[in-house]
Amino acid sequence: MNLKRVSPLLERESETVKLDLAPEPWNIIKCVETGIVFLENPPGYEALNEDFAWEKTYETEVKKRKTAEPLRYKISSLLKEFRLKVLKRNKVKELAKQQILNIKNSEQIQLLDVGCADGKALEIIISELPKKFHNKCVPNGIEISAALANEAQQKAKRGTWIHNNAVDGMLEFQDDYFDLVILSSFLEHEIEPLKLLKNTYGKLKSNGKVIIKVPNFDSWNRHLRKEKWCGFRHPDHVNYFTPATLKATALKSGFSKFKMKLSDRQPLSDSMYAVLTLSLIHISEPTRLGMISYAVFCLK
Repeated sequence: MNLKRVSPLLERESETVKLDLAPEPWNIIKCVETGIVFLENPPGYEALNEDFAWEKTYETEVKKRKTAEPLRYKISSLLKEFRLKVLKRNKVKELAKQQILNIKNSEQIQLLDVGCADGKALEIIISELPKKFHNKCVPNGIEISAALANEAQQKAKRGTWIHNNAVDGMLEFQDDYFDLVILSSFLEHEIEPLKLLKNTYGKLKSNGKVIIKVPNFDSWNRHLRKEKWCGFRHPDHVNYFTPATLKATALKSGFSKFKMKLSDRQPLSDSMYAVLTLSLIHISEPTRLGMISYAVFCLK
């Protein structure tokens, strides 16, 4: 059964406009008040767990793109392989290593990968750090796909690996626990992104950070390619963030520091990156809403 969503940033009904960017029966709409774009009628968590599990939809999407635009798909795949294997560019991995290296005076460094798949990503990051960090860093994960969560649990030699949706799975950890949480190519899948970030906020240590990677709905390629943009995945991508709406979501969830350099949101890239830091000072709701309005204004 499909859900009927309201604005994920306001968490209430608001004026919206429909965007002709998705095939039937999916409806992509834009909240007029905040500018956030989202899928109005996604499948629920149970369907995401089974029918629309990432390992299933990914293969379907690959086959579709190969068939529809074989030459474009081939070129895109070669460029991606060149970046990863030749240039060895993986921005999330580099951001994570940078944040870990900045952690001081900690006997254990607790890391969390939300949407961890088979659990390999954090172990690869840890292996590329100086040796003194290898035993200090403890990888943990949350994964909604039953098959992938089971694989991560079977392979894990340490840490906690949870099979659950991210919003509820985050609550299974104790408060003030994590030094670093990674949401890489995940927040676009989350039906309740604001709630997830609020739950994440409570699980971070005082100097904790969150790394986010999401598709950039404001990229030039999205405007050029329209409904054929590579950032669309129907129906498991349920949010489409711009730099402004991502910052607004982070601020409303409690994070006071939102770091996104120009190189993290370049219009030629289909992805964008941000690092969030929690606030140790309580921010009232009126003040927070003012910060959100300012963030949207600055990034327009």
